[in-house]
Parts: sequence; C-alpha cells; structure tokens
Amino acid sequence: MSGPAGVMSVILLQTAVGGAVVLWAGGVWGEVRRGFFLLTGVFLVLCAAGAWALVGTGAGATSTALAAFTGLLVVWQVLLVIGQQSVSRWVGLVAAAAGVVTLPLFATLRDDAVIRGLAELALGAIFLGSAFYGLLLGHWYLVERRLSNSFMVNSARWFAGGTVAAAVAAGLSAMNPIPADSTQFSPFLQTDNFTVLLAGGLVAICFVIAAFLIRLTNEGGRSIQAATGYFYLAVIMAFSAELASKFRFFV
Repeated sequence: MSGPAGVMSVILLQTAVGGAVVLWAGGVWGEVRRGFFLLTGVFLVLCAAGAWALVGTGAGATSTALAAFTGLLVVWQVLLVIGQQSVSRWVGLVAAAAGVVTLPLFATLRDDAVIRGLAELALGAIFLGSAFYGLLLGHWYLVERRLSNSFMVNSARWFAGGTVAAAVAAGLSAMNPIPADSTQFSPFLQTDNFTVLLAGGLVAICFVIAAFLIRLTNEGGRSIQAATGYFYLAVIMAFSAELASKFRFFV
C-alpha cells in the first residue's frame, strides 16, 4: 500500500472504526429513534467498504478482517431495518469490536514500526470518529428537539479527547520517513516536515473548536445548533489534519 489510495484507505478505516466505537460509547441507544442508527450505520458501511475496496483482496488477513467488519455493519443495518432491535444492538457491538481488531492487522501492511503504526491508527480513529459522530448527532437534534443536551456535551468531550489524540498522532507521524514518491501528491510536499507542520496547525485549530463546542453544548437550547455548525468545521479540519498526518503512514 502506498500513494493517495493508501492514505485514503487509512482515513476511511479510521472513520469507520472510530465512528462505530464512539457511537456505542455515546450512550444514545434507547434515547434516540432508530433512524439515527440507520443514518450513522449507512455512513459507517460506506467508509468500511471503501477501505476494503482500496486495500483489495491481496492483503491476506487484513482483507478478510475488513470484509468481516463491513459485512457485520451491513447485517446490523439490515436487522435495524426489519425491526430486530435487540439483536441488532448486539450485532452492532460485535461489528465495532471487529473494527477494532482490524487496526492491528492493518498496521502490519507497513514495512516497519508496526506498533507505532497501530498507535497512529487508534489515535486517528478516535479523532475522526468523534468529529463525524458529533456532526451527525447535532443534526439529529432537529429531529428530536426534546433530546437531552447531555449527549451533545458528551460528543464535545469525545472530540476534545480526539483532538489530544490527534496531536500525539501528528507527533508520531514525524518519526516516519518521507515517501520517495511524495511529489505525486503535491510539489509542496518536497519541503521537509511540511505535512507534520500542516497537521499540527490544523490540530491546533481543532483545539479552539473543541473549546467552543464544550462551551456551547453546555448551554443547551439554540446553542446546540451553533455547536453543530462548529462540528462542520471540526470535520473539515479533522479530515485535513489526518490526511496530512497519515501522508507518512506507509513507511
């Protein structure tokens, strides 16, 4: 794995795994309508399927794990659609666990520093998963206006924690060598440590966003809508930061 396809496979996998974990850790099961899990689940399926397609079938155990993860996410959604709520919950939890298992397998696709690669994947998954979860949850408050703002507060805290994780991941990425084919991405990447500095700057912006999110979500009411707007920025910044950070992933 290398090049733009390799980087995108990392981003999609992190989003799928992190999104699944944060979704179940968010405590919204039984508090929101089934539609929220359908909305989020379809998004996760597309991300997982995209990562699987980019990795291909020649990656051995990693391909198998990605196929199983994607398949479990699909089964979870089918069970939700046909109204098997109780069973779907357990399948969804198993799917999230299966996603976590794919991370160490995916890290073995690196040529070196597999343990560090696993840390980069796990930290980035928390970052991207919390950003997309917060955005989707914020919009769901337009559907269920009486939903307690405590769930949005928790999502802001998750993103704050994910931002700290992203800062560590950016630092770890600085330890990876610059790919020899870096010019196929952009001529700007010929500058030493450009991607590390870019990732650091974007993460710094995310720290500011996280501070606003925590303040707004605690206020509740119309501030939830404002927080959702900030989550738009959070997703853009998080996605861009992880692209820069994972530019050096495949060493």
